Amino acid sequence: MAVFGVAALCIAAAWAINPFDTAARDLGARLWGRLAMPVPDAGMTPTLPVGYELVVDTRAYGRRVPASGDLLVYLHDGQPRVGRVVAGPGQSVALRLGDLFVNGALQPPVEGLDLETGAGRGRELEDTPVPPGHVFVLGDARDQATDSRHHGPVPRKRWVGKVVAVRR
Repeated sequence: MAVFGVAALCIAAAWAINPFDTAARDLGARLWGRLAMPVPDAGMTPTLPVGYELVVDTRAYGRRVPASGDLLVYLHDGQPRVGRVVAGPGQSVALRLGDLFVNGALQPPVEGLDLETGAGRGRELEDTPVPPGHVFVLGDARDQATDSRHHGPVPRKRWVGKVVAVRR
């Protein structure tokens, strides 16, 4: 009985300490650094179709900032979301006629997105600075995505991890 009590105490302590500094509430994500979850919505189609499963590395951003292009799982209103990181701390983001600008420079479209059919359009955005400890994320299906255009840059405390694999 004492062994079970010690093991339970160790697990509870590791969950509370959160060694990988993830926003995930999942015990496995906090203890082992991996999380499997379904694609939460259509905001990242066609890159991540609804019904597919994501493997998330919850250790990826413990000491570093997500790189531009990373697929970041984060929490918004307590619910997981996935977005493509387009800018980091100290950068500025703008959207004009569907084109993405970071620090005033036009960014090439994400490979595989069909911008001519409307994907990537969505609302316009004037220059928006990304504060320290935050990243700016966009959904690949910009007409369907709820992302940083709507809720602002995502703070570190809401980062869950990096998408490292996608399964059907």
